[in-house]
Amino acid sequence: MILLPQTSKENALNVARRLHKLIRENTWLVPEGLNIKLTPSVGVASYPVDSRSKEGLLHLADEAMYLVKNTQRDSVAAANMGILPNTAASAETAG
Repeated sequence: MILLPQTSKENALNVARRLHKLIRENTWLVPEGLNIKLTPSVGVASYPVDSRSKEGLLHLADEAMYLVKNTQRDSVAAANMGILPNTAASAETAG
């Protein structure tokens, strides 16, 4: 979980997209000889737009993450918006 105080939902989604791209494009544990590639599933919820309680925000972000995990994987979803279009595809084409 990452908390972004004083951040709009739009800016939080931009952070989520950048984090998704960073995780997806890196190869992890190379010095250990493991060369692991990760495909992150990210869920975003924003206060007060999506919920006004900590529990509600956590539930909605978790629900958005599992929407990604249970459908296409390797993408970003937002509460009350669904899976963001072309998250994985834009990560592949972005330099």
